[in-house]
Amino acid sequence: MAVTLKDVAALVGVSVNTVSLALKDKPEIKLKTRERVKAAAEALGYRPNLNARSLVLRQTNTIGVAVTEIDNPVRMEFCERLRSLAARSGYRLLVTSLEHTGWQTRNISTLEDLLARRVDGLIIGYIWGIPGEQPLGKILQECRRNEIPAVLFGTPKTELADCVEIDFFDSAYRLTEYLISRGYREIAFFGADILSTRIQGYLQAMNDHGLKDGIQIREEPSNRLQNAAMFMNQYLQECGRPPRAIIAPNDLGAIGIISALKKQGWRVPEDCAVVGIDNIAIGEYFDPPLTSIGFDNGYFAQLVWDLLEKRLKKVENGPARNLKLHQELVIRGSC
Repeated sequence: MAVTLKDVAALVGVSVNTVSLALKDKPEIKLKTRERVKAAAEALGYRPNLNARSLVLRQTNTIGVAVTEIDNPVRMEFCERLRSLAARSGYRLLVTSLEHTGWQTRNISTLEDLLARRVDGLIIGYIWGIPGEQPLGKILQECRRNEIPAVLFGTPKTELADCVEIDFFDSAYRLTEYLISRGYREIAFFGADILSTRIQGYLQAMNDHGLKDGIQIREEPSNRLQNAAMFMNQYLQECGRPPRAIIAPNDLGAIGIISALKKQGWRVPEDCAVVGIDNIAIGEYFDPPLTSIGFDNGYFAQLVWDLLEKRLKKVENGPARNLKLHQELVIRGSC
């Protein structure tokens, strides 16, 4: 059975109220009494009832974080940076994963569970599709009704919550334009969804440079490293040779593609240039080092946390804010 304030009070010989005040280091309780109470609490193994405290204060000092494909290194690093920022402000994170099929988020019950735990705020990342046009919109509306701040990141903007959006259209456009500037004309995009902003940016760049005949889109079923390697192997079996350049939807996919090419005797970048999106740390140390486009996750996490903290502290009470980030091109040896 859990040790209570009453148990500590009985051991010290003071009232429950005195114990409560002493454990909070209130100056109205004599220092000697505070020390006796703390020693007794430690001896008995007393732990404060956080649930009861949260009901009184109407806050839990916890933030719910839900992210799709959370095993992605970029997203894992982001969550760790976010955890550090939250801890400095006295908050802890409850991190969970979301799933999506096409443009719909599937396990919305995960977010409902976080709200049931009375989190003080929600941070939701990398949702596909327009948030207000899927079940996620109902969750965000519930947050607004109950004055629970929510921030989205890596997701299309919405009027229902603050958002830090990544301009993936611009990223893909600039990657494609860089490859074109290097003399490549046959440039393929391996992506998971034809409607993604990454693919749309690629298409726009190819069309703007009059390279419509060089467009080649392959809908890769997954962005994961192993699946990308398998997909590249299938492509080589069907086509006999790789395209002159490939844009992968993320760095893990790019690394899987390069691995498959090298195992089958193709040289990167001499036979096929490969670039990715995200600029994960391992890309710099891969062979060849991966050309990519991305930004510092620490900066990204800081923007997201600042938006949420302003809402938590009631500093920001206006309409939903939207910030759009542009990634930086990092040129290495894979093209």
